[in-house]
Order: sequence, then C-alpha cells, then structure tokens
Amino acid sequence: MTQNTDIGEQALSYIRHQAAKSMDDLAGLMERTAADCARCLEGVSEEQASFQYDEEWSIKEVLGHMLDSGKGVNQEIANLVEDNPPSRTARMGIVSGADRSIEEMRQMLTDLWRETGQLVASLPEAGNLEQTWEHPAFGPLNFREWIAFQRLHAMDHVQQMEKVKAHMDYPKG
Repeated sequence: MTQNTDIGEQALSYIRHQAAKSMDDLAGLMERTAADCARCLEGVSEEQASFQYDEEWSIKEVLGHMLDSGKGVNQEIANLVEDNPPSRTARMGIVSGADRSIEEMRQMLTDLWRETGQLVASLPEAGNLEQTWEHPAFGPLNFREWIAFQRLHAMDHVQQMEKVKAHMDYPKG
C-alpha cells in the first residue's frame, strides 16, 4: 500500500469519525476551524501573503482556493440536506481571488466560517445520509461527512500556509 493511499484512508477515517458526532459537536468543530485559520493569518502582511516560491501557492492563492471551495461545499451541504441533487461538480486545484488584499481575504474567510457555522447549527440532527455528493478523492460523502471534510480541508491548507511562512526566503514583516 502506498503512503498516499494510507493518508487518504486516514483522512476518510477522520471524516467518518467526526461525521458520527452530534450537530452541536460539528458546529463546535467549525468554530475551532475558524479560530485556527484566524491564528494562522495573524500579522501576515500584504508582502508576506503574496510571497511565493517554486511551484507552491502563495498564502493569498491558498485563501482564494479555500474561499471558493468552502462556499461551494456549503451550498452542496444545503442541497444534500434538502434532498436536492448537487448543483456543481467537486473540483480540486481552483485558485481565485488572489488579486484581493490580505485584509479583504482575511475578512472573507471570517465571513465564510461564520456562514459555515450558522449553516451547521441550522441543520437537523437526523437527516438523509443516503444522499451523497462525489468528492474527487474520497468518493461519495453525505452532508455530515462534507461538514467534517470542511475541517480537514481547512487544516490541510493551514499547514500549507505555515509551510510558506517557514520558508527561508519568507519576508520578515
């Protein structure tokens, strides 16, 4: 078994473990995710947010991806709960909005997590878990699994931004 397969199986196991928790627990998970993202961005300047090396995304590019995908996932979570078919195809590697200021992007991310928390808090404890939306890497996920995915996805990108910040050429502020 390859390392990528092991990581994918661990990620899916994490998603399923979190998805089995109560909606209150999932709402709390979204609050912690918002706080973790905010901490990662504390004190990041415009120059630092735009820093890029090799083929890695800049912090602003990571944020653009997080904002685009997060909004889309929230819409599909709502569709799943309402027993509506998915309105879009899950995509990987989307980067948009990196032309915005870091302050604007920081506020947009705060707004996204507030919206996500409100959405999760509004969802029923019991819902149709048979209705799924296909993730390109993890396969079909139900609405609770997509909520847990939001955490996993965000924390993966927090690590990515921390890696950029740790690079030896990262601007010192």
